[in-house]
Amino acid sequence: MDREEVRKRILSIPNSNILLELPTSFGKSKYGLDIMDKRNPEKNILIVIPRLVLIENWKDEIHKWGYDKYLSMVEFSTYKSFPKKAGKYDLVIFDEVQHLSERCQEALDNFEIKNSVLLSATVKKSLKQDLQLIFKDLYCYKVSMKEAIEEDILPDPKVYLIPLTLDNQKKDYVIVKNPKGIKPTIKVDYFERWNVIKSKKKNRIEISCTQAQYITDLDNMISFWKRRFIASNNEAIKNKWLHTCGERLKWFAEQKNDIVLQILSKLKNERTLTFCNNIDQTEILGKYAINSKSADSGKNLELFNSKRINHITACNMLNEGMNLVECRVGIYANLNSSEIIIKQRLGRILRHKDPILIIPYYKGTREEELVDKMLEDYNPALIQKVTLKDLNI
Repeated sequence: MDREEVRKRILSIPNSNILLELPTSFGKSKYGLDIMDKRNPEKNILIVIPRLVLIENWKDEIHKWGYDKYLSMVEFSTYKSFPKKAGKYDLVIFDEVQHLSERCQEALDNFEIKNSVLLSATVKKSLKQDLQLIFKDLYCYKVSMKEAIEEDILPDPKVYLIPLTLDNQKKDYVIVKNPKGIKPTIKVDYFERWNVIKSKKKNRIEISCTQAQYITDLDNMISFWKRRFIASNNEAIKNKWLHTCGERLKWFAEQKNDIVLQILSKLKNERTLTFCNNIDQTEILGKYAINSKSADSGKNLELFNSKRINHITACNMLNEGMNLVECRVGIYANLNSSEIIIKQRLGRILRHKDPILIIPYYKGTREEELVDKMLEDYNPALIQKVTLKDLNI
């Protein structure tokens, strides 16, 4: 199987509604445009995108593949504005269709669509079932990341794992219980915490602890809220559980700032993207950040793609839709539990012919579980565990 064979298979699909579930960097946009050309719409083409910033990407793709004749027929909409675009369309392309919310699905009753193309790297089973009900003759065509790598359509990345150990000696961290509790604040050692927590239920309590003890407490809180949610199916409790999970991911990411900066000092001449947990971290780890609050995000992306800079940082804005020019190295300052985000981030790097992933992670923690899950489809021969000192690209 190669790209041309995939193209022929896709273009041979007779259905008016087609879902293409293809890995990031596989060329979903091109195949969507190829279908558009095969259907030869006479007017009214709508391309639905997650964010307005992706309009220029789509215009570039239309021009790149020689489909300029359709530009005058094309209208763009975000998913947020999609319900307002109700009307008749010869063809609608849903880019990153996982953003098709329940509100958008309901709005489809007000649309008359002759042909539709749905694009995504990963579609959850529940959404796929909904899509099959909405788009009556929906044909699902899928190529997995594993298949694409095995068939040499996408390159097999080299992976450098840097195992880290949580410190269990220095008590430099503080766990806060009852943050809005009454004064005086009670300060206590980690091993004495339970007696104080039981006897001083209304007071703010600050518990001095090590790195390892801090994360053990977070793990325990996550298990507590998870059990309560399973028992109650209460939405508020679910939110507390997920919020605490998010706090753990954020904490792990922030502990790695120093080591990521040391990694970057070794890669000054490499085209590198650092995946971060939050906006603050993008600005700590790099001069050129791409995030939802930076007015310079577009400028920084253009500087990178024109090769005037070699390193950018991002938290969520580069997970989907954005094209990076010759980005070779991806550094994971933050690990994410979402399968969709994991694959989207990898796709930012797989456009290079010799991609490299660098993943610092804490041994014996949730991070190690996420790394194992993330790498299960990769070539074990290309995965190395190294120390920071031995990292040599």
